[in-house]
Amino acid sequence: MKKSILRLMLFSVLPLLVICFAVYITGKKTDDFYKRFTSPQQNSLILGSSRAAGMNPAILDSITKSKFPKVKLYNYAFTWAHSPFGPKYLESIEKKIQPNSKDGLFIVTVEPTALMVDRSQADRPENFVENDKSVARTSMVAINPNVEYLWESFEFSITKELNNKIIPPKDPIGKMEILDNGKIQTTIIRQVSDKTRAEWNDNAMKLLKIKMAGLKTSKIRLQYLAKTIDFLKKHGKVVVLRIPMAKVPYDIENDTYPDFDAQMNKICSQKKVSYKNYNLSENNFKYVDEVHLDTKSMNQFCEILAKDIISN
Repeated sequence: MKKSILRLMLFSVLPLLVICFAVYITGKKTDDFYKRFTSPQQNSLILGSSRAAGMNPAILDSITKSKFPKVKLYNYAFTWAHSPFGPKYLESIEKKIQPNSKDGLFIVTVEPTALMVDRSQADRPENFVENDKSVARTSMVAINPNVEYLWESFEFSITKELNNKIIPPKDPIGKMEILDNGKIQTTIIRQVSDKTRAEWNDNAMKLLKIKMAGLKTSKIRLQYLAKTIDFLKKHGKVVVLRIPMAKVPYDIENDTYPDFDAQMNKICSQKKVSYKNYNLSENNFKYVDEVHLDTKSMNQFCEILAKDIISN
């Protein structure tokens, strides 16, 4: 009888230990968003898509602290499909901000895809692409460990995470991890040839054209951008901006959404917040894939942005 009980306990405890170890691994370093939902509530946020996910809160804080001493920025930008402007992202933002904070800073990055919807569907929240993604499905955004996220949204298997820890993947091109300030840190492990990179970028631009052709402007998303700004203004200063990108994707976006800047200027003027399209400023930035700034250029851009913030 005692042996049976011991065996039962052993087989009950071991799976739990394996799961706990996997949670520990995923919480420490992962290219998933788990860490974003286990960090505490914040007083200042960087918002937007993957284009903003690499923005460096440490650089921004170091420069803006002269004017905003209480600010400690946290990067809460995901992807165009996880965090376009809409009810789900706004709900998540509301939960992530410290309720009583008043002296925060909120960097809201905008782009056409974050304000568009599937052309073949009605412009209604129930049809939005983000509804089945982790930002929408995670109701608790500041709890550690976050069992809800692991249960509902974690897309990588626990077995795979354990295997990667024991036997790392062969010949990876790069690795990503989420830092304590929410920034996605990308480390390039293996460089590819210029020819290969050019082929990748060319294919990516073809896919971007196809994606943009399948989207249309969303009045609902524009309304939720305005609502998001209204909410954030209660907690501090809001700046809205469009992050620089290479000329080819910028032209593709502008061809599909030609009045984008006009609409951003209109909304921001109504809400009495600043808007700047940094694509209109001369620069020598470099890009990972024509769309996302590489680490060095992103750090340079963060310095420029921070200086603009304290000068306005």
